[in-house]
Amino acid sequence: MDQAKTHPAASGHSLRHLAGLTAVGLVVFFVRLGAPGLMDPDEGRYAEIAREMLVLGDWLLPRLNFLPYLEKPPLVYWLTALSFKTFGFTEWAARLPAALSALGSVYLAYALGRALFGAGAGGYGALVLATCGGVVVLGRLLTLDMTLTFFVNLGVGLGYLAWSRNRPGLWPWAYLALALGALTKGPVAPALAVLIWGAWGLMQGRGQWFAWLRWQYVFLAAGLTLPWFLWVSLHYPDFLRFFLWEHHVGRYAGGAFHAQSFLYYAPVLLGLFTPWTMLLFWTMRRLWGEAGPDRRFLLLWFALPLIFFSLSRGKLVPYILPVFLPLALLVGEALWSAQKAGWPNPGDRWFTLSLLTWAAAAGLLSVVYVWPTTRLAAALGQLDYLGPFIPLLLGLLVVIPLATLIFRRVELLCLGALALALILPGAMERVALQRSPRELGLALREHWRPGAVLIGWRLYSQGVSFYSGQPFVILDFPTELEFGRRLDPQAGFFVTSPQEVAALVQSRPAAFIFVKERVLFRVREALGGDFRTLARYRDCLLVTPEGK
Repeated sequence: MDQAKTHPAASGHSLRHLAGLTAVGLVVFFVRLGAPGLMDPDEGRYAEIAREMLVLGDWLLPRLNFLPYLEKPPLVYWLTALSFKTFGFTEWAARLPAALSALGSVYLAYALGRALFGAGAGGYGALVLATCGGVVVLGRLLTLDMTLTFFVNLGVGLGYLAWSRNRPGLWPWAYLALALGALTKGPVAPALAVLIWGAWGLMQGRGQWFAWLRWQYVFLAAGLTLPWFLWVSLHYPDFLRFFLWEHHVGRYAGGAFHAQSFLYYAPVLLGLFTPWTMLLFWTMRRLWGEAGPDRRFLLLWFALPLIFFSLSRGKLVPYILPVFLPLALLVGEALWSAQKAGWPNPGDRWFTLSLLTWAAAAGLLSVVYVWPTTRLAAALGQLDYLGPFIPLLLGLLVVIPLATLIFRRVELLCLGALALALILPGAMERVALQRSPRELGLALREHWRPGAVLIGWRLYSQGVSFYSGQPFVILDFPTELEFGRRLDPQAGFFVTSPQEVAALVQSRPAAFIFVKERVLFRVREALGGDFRTLARYRDCLLVTPEGK
């Protein structure tokens, strides 16, 4: 068993490490957190669900567009609603649970790295995690994935320490974390833990196959998670079939949503782990033939979720977020070892080669960006709104490894990665200008009158509802609201024909129509008369009939 490399000064360094990591986390995850508008679909959806919880005073049944929305459990909705109640309906409050989860993941990485390899390795591992491009971006977005990742990794990590360090007092906390993960996104949280712990038990021998299984804590976790699921099932008997079969088995085995190939996550992993991607080969090569039990467990922790999600037919980019913590700990421990060895030395030629490859790859990307092919130039033209951020990021990716090679200081890698992490939020603000309906929603709020109606002409935006505070009446087309519509068919949030839209507009003192610009002529044909454009969002318009 690997032992943490401690010495008398280790405890004295912990507060300094934590202070430094706290400063990094606060800057990377919280500075200008509320500047970008909430982006559709995910951020707008989850913010609107939390807003409706507060408006209705119903914390048990999540609703979207005031219809039951039961695709996910409620924990993140609860956290977001609490944040809104405390800080108001702001973008900063909406993203606070994700940012806190990201900061918590950095602390968790440090604590686990310190327990496994010592304070120095823990500090490097936590810094690697905090500066991964994917962690920076997803830690600043209102989604379920960062919170789920925190609870999954907390449970898996505490369980391993309880098991390997003979600390049984950690088991209830591990199971509690997994229960909270199940309340965040469903059975995937305990499933990943059972997969990792079960495989590790098999590797340890027959007597260890089920050493992770603690029935008393299984019942504890079930007592925390099952009441909400049972309550919803009693009110809506079709819920468990919809939730488990359609949105878990269906997505995993059938590819009912977001079907992708087996190799989908290979480029996703390399991209999200930037800028540390080019050190992965060096890190894995160090472990070849000399990985002790702790390193082998981290490899298992990284590999099994990656394989699990790769085997799924349905895939989305954030699903593999849980693999970054064990990967960051392995890279961080390798960097700490290189620093202690006084790099460069003859044993670190693979480190040098990795840095040269990093610089060469970034240089090649820079050349392609400056002199693109015709097809690539067309694609890059669609990213003009990012302004200077792409060349700045590419330039840093070239400079970081070269500076490290020239000055022979591993710390320069961390400083460079931190510089990249500080640039990404600015790029995200530019993206939000394209993907957030904030200005349109605020324009609707400004023009709203009592008795008015908001109509989605075969179009729907969760973010517009959040910013305007108004639900949509939707001209019939498939949406994520279908299950809620079946559960509450009398809610009146759908119409089935343009004639019904015309009648609805005539019956209200004001009407606002959210429509794609290219089909505005169909609105004119169905309703007659002229329309005034109040706001625009990408290729969507908010219009109102003249005279209304």
